[in-house]
Amino acid sequence: MSQSSPGLASDRSCSDAGFVLLIVLWWLALLALIVTQLVASGRTEARIAANLRDGAIAEAVADAAVHRAIFQVLAHRWDIDGRLREVGSEQGTALVRIDDEGSKIDPNVAPPPLMAALLRACGAPTKTADALAAAIYQWRGIDVTGTVAGKIAQQYSAASLGYLPPNKRFVSEDEVGLVLGMTPDLLACIRPHISVYSLSLPSLSTSNDRLVRQALVDAYADAAVVPVGQRMQEVSVVRILATAQTVAGTRFRRLAIVRVINATLDERFAYRILYWEGGAG
Repeated sequence: MSQSSPGLASDRSCSDAGFVLLIVLWWLALLALIVTQLVASGRTEARIAANLRDGAIAEAVADAAVHRAIFQVLAHRWDIDGRLREVGSEQGTALVRIDDEGSKIDPNVAPPPLMAALLRACGAPTKTADALAAAIYQWRGIDVTGTVAGKIAQQYSAASLGYLPPNKRFVSEDEVGLVLGMTPDLLACIRPHISVYSLSLPSLSTSNDRLVRQALVDAYADAAVVPVGQRMQEVSVVRILATAQTVAGTRFRRLAIVRVINATLDERFAYRILYWEGGAG
């Protein structure tokens, strides 16, 4: 019988041991990679969770600041003056600004001469301003006979616009940009000075907007006319902007437009939120 050589058996044993060691090392490397990925994934999820938490805190701080501003206005403790006020809490701070929407021109109720004056103040030639003011009036107006509607439809069709005036009030300032003849430059100029929420007209005694005052003087040359429809003192429409920052540095911006009603006028509706928008930064 043949017998295995002791040297050959020893070489095979060493080879098997080396292969086993290689397998063990490979598995250890794989386990180390898996552990590393799990740790990295856990850290990423923890960061995401922390960011979500800080974002929610920042939003809550901003919202609380807005509601505090509403309360202070209702209590006649804060004036609607455009000043920056700081509202602090344990979670963060917010800078709050309250502006009067009633000091702007509402295209839903403004007479064409006032809209034309505002457009002229933004550099529009008189003929262009008059045509645009008429188009704004037609956009929100109601044509009883239907005669004017047919003419307007032809004008919008000739301009290759795929829509017609809805004969309803404007729901946003951007919608004014859809009016026939309105240009992006003119809209950018008038936009800070118009509001679709006040449903009232400003006057020289109620508006501190320079361009609005210029338009009022232009439209009402005697400077003594108070436009019909001036808002009642019991009702104000305010724009509240709250910019919050948490202790971790996360920021959130909340914009609210609110109709504030004096309790003596209607105790059931002390205020009504007309617009609510927010975002990071």
